[in-house]
Amino acid sequence: MSERNPTSVAVIGGGIAGLATSLNLLDEANRRDHPIQVTTFEKDNEPGGNLRTLRLDEWQLEWGPNGFLDNEPATLRLVKRLDLNDQLQRSSDATRRRFLLVGGRLREIPTSPWAFLKSDLLPTGAKLRMAGELFIPQRKNLGRAAEDATHDETIAQFGNRRLGRAFTRIMLDPMVKGIFGGEAHKLSLAAAFPRMVELEKEYGGLFKAMFALGREKKKRREKKKQGKGRTDAGPTGTLHSFDGGMAALIDAIEAALAIDDRAELITGSDVQRIRPHAVGWFISDKEREHGPFDAVIEATPAHAAVQHLGHLSPDLQLKLAAIPFAPMAVIALGFDRTAITHDLDGFGLLVPGCEKRELLGSLWTSSIFQGRTPTGKVLLRCMAGGSGNPGVMDLDDEGLVTLVLAELRSLLGIKGSPEMARVIRHQRAIAQYLPGHLARLRSLERSISDFPGLFLTGSSYRGISVNSCVKEAEATAGNVLDHLVGKTGRAAPPPTEAV
Repeated sequence: MSERNPTSVAVIGGGIAGLATSLNLLDEANRRDHPIQVTTFEKDNEPGGNLRTLRLDEWQLEWGPNGFLDNEPATLRLVKRLDLNDQLQRSSDATRRRFLLVGGRLREIPTSPWAFLKSDLLPTGAKLRMAGELFIPQRKNLGRAAEDATHDETIAQFGNRRLGRAFTRIMLDPMVKGIFGGEAHKLSLAAAFPRMVELEKEYGGLFKAMFALGREKKKRREKKKQGKGRTDAGPTGTLHSFDGGMAALIDAIEAALAIDDRAELITGSDVQRIRPHAVGWFISDKEREHGPFDAVIEATPAHAAVQHLGHLSPDLQLKLAAIPFAPMAVIALGFDRTAITHDLDGFGLLVPGCEKRELLGSLWTSSIFQGRTPTGKVLLRCMAGGSGNPGVMDLDDEGLVTLVLAELRSLLGIKGSPEMARVIRHQRAIAQYLPGHLARLRSLERSISDFPGLFLTGSSYRGISVNSCVKEAEATAGNVLDHLVGKTGRAAPPPTEAV
């Protein structure tokens, strides 16, 4: 590393977005031979944000995300960088079985077109309407939602247009609730599920895309048989965690920062204000002012960022405050295996809104990952609330447990009371990407550009998943280094690594 005076960067927020960005800054600075000092500020006494693992005796519970899919190269690079490959835990094959509550009873979601045709999940008319998707014309102005908000459409509008109202109501709606805790008729397709827009734009429709991608996969298999080079499709999209839970990722990043003399992690630092000055940026928490810094990365959720940055301009304040969040209650229930008659051989169940239930869904954690319970026990992770039912959050813990049990007893054959119950409340759990979100992001970027050296990252903007945060962390680190060294264009990322 060069002996030049280092540039200094402040990262606000010690969740996965902030920590991954901090680590990537150090690695990117190494690659560019650029001297740097990175200071990360975290409000809580421990880093991690919502990516935490709780251990109650032999019960292992996730505070936030349950895992990550192995289809994002940036996350796989991070896992390898932290030497965590040996701790990776692949979800069980049971996760292929998923259930919906339809007509008051659990029905398994078919995993093949033929099985779907034979199922009673949707009425015959709805299946015929789905088949008609092949003949639905491509919508004009696809992929232009960031340029003009009027080109955006909601997830429900997309589902109704391409696959029919019954499919949207029974299958698409619960998926949106399970991922975003939100409502399909209120969320932007382009922001929440950009891949759907890409498939329609590239192939003309979802079924056409499915057939084309199937042919491409077959060709890759044939080339592999003939020895014509590498043809694997990359990561398969299988859910993964770690032996010690998702906190293992946070612990490993914290350890990597601790041994790097260019990094400092300040916990218990409740940042109040970020202000620019002629000599750099200054960060004020409740204890003192830190700085100056050559760049600041705001990696907290938008509702916290508006508190730190809103004073810079009314425009910036309005745009950050315009990103709402859905509340969510996670109710973890532990039982003796003999207390539940259902075989729990699956990932879990989701509940469409048309069922008029308080429960959003239930993941059967002990069937997904090993080592989460004492021997002979099972663990259910239940969700209630969301943007469509925020009033549930007014119940006390006992009330939430009672509510969930009342809805699950008959579905899963539950007898007696749980041996372990823990309620985790997220008053602002998940950012809601409303229609026009991408256009607002572009406008937000223009507002941020008025303050050179200020950057935004995290789940409020371009993806709510762990994968999205880690991917964005790589890009943000590159952009910050571009700013610091006065270059345009970032260095090529390292090659993709598989699990």
